[in-house]
Amino acid sequence: MSGLSSTTRPLRLAVVGAGWAGHRQAQAAAELDSAIEVTCLVDNDADQARIVAAELGIGRTTTDLNAVLADPDIDAVSICTPHRLHGPMTIAAARAGKHVLVEKPMACTVAEASAMIDAADEARVRLVVAENQVYEPSTRGLAELVRSGGGIGRLAFAAVVDGYRAPDPSYEGRRAWLTQPDAGGTGTWMLQGIHTVARMRYVLGEVASVYVREHRTPSFRRPDLEATMSGLLVLDNGLTVWLVQTPEVALPARQAVQLYGDEGVVFSDANGYEQRAGAGAASQRFEYPAQELSSYALELQAFADEIATGRPAPTAARSERRSLAVIEAGVESARRGAPVSLAERYPGI
Repeated sequence: MSGLSSTTRPLRLAVVGAGWAGHRQAQAAAELDSAIEVTCLVDNDADQARIVAAELGIGRTTTDLNAVLADPDIDAVSICTPHRLHGPMTIAAARAGKHVLVEKPMACTVAEASAMIDAADEARVRLVVAENQVYEPSTRGLAELVRSGGGIGRLAFAAVVDGYRAPDPSYEGRRAWLTQPDAGGTGTWMLQGIHTVARMRYVLGEVASVYVREHRTPSFRRPDLEATMSGLLVLDNGLTVWLVQTPEVALPARQAVQLYGDEGVVFSDANGYEQRAGAGAASQRFEYPAQELSSYALELQAFADEIATGRPAPTAARSERRSLAVIEAGVESARRGAPVSLAERYPGI
């Protein structure tokens, strides 16, 4: 295992997967002023790897992940592959003594996520999830607003709505697998809902129970994928949150969060929020401040910091396993038509 300090030399990172996510990870590393050096790009398509590496100035490409895992000059790997490969690749990397940053969702099941965490613990390496939306200005701004109570007071309830209506809905080219279950893809509840749940947990707190139902309109023509998933989450602190994740609706705003408190209300989107303090009061609009670094660079920085200091990142594996548990419990709840208690379904996590 590499126990390097971020003050001694750059973290030497191999990015596994030369698609959209791997490309974005390598771009993000370039924002960090040499704190992280992408030294190798791994992909089973050698031509694609060479094209992306040439564009981003990465000196080495390979199709052989095992060779990378055996290389002592590699400190860590960023796994940006189809979801079904996250588990086996993470476990192999951990056993090889490499720290791991794995794209969201960290696994396809909570059981698989637990096996990944166990492998990292046994190898004494760090495992962090690339859940960039926790590092977005809107997420951090809302969390601070809730913690301070400024203009809201004590929360009475909340609503979180996200999703988008894609043309098919599908992706094109190398990203087509994202909505193809046979290729390791998923529907909206896992693919985008894991983002929504991670943000919600960061802002509002941990989830105690999940009650979710599915609804589909005739225009949704993918019988192999879930349509709109909506329901009630009860948090450990007793707050009730109405959560919706939809691929069917062209929403007026992404990442819509509504907070209702005993002193005021807040309607937030990805760019800012509208605040109204009390009945009849005029609303005020506030924009979230711009960040110097992208959320993708911030998640990489958090990964490097966890390696250097041992302090868990905001999206450390144990935290994001809980996001995955909410998603998995939602599927079970929709199937059974009943609430699912996370403490009963997943004791110990």
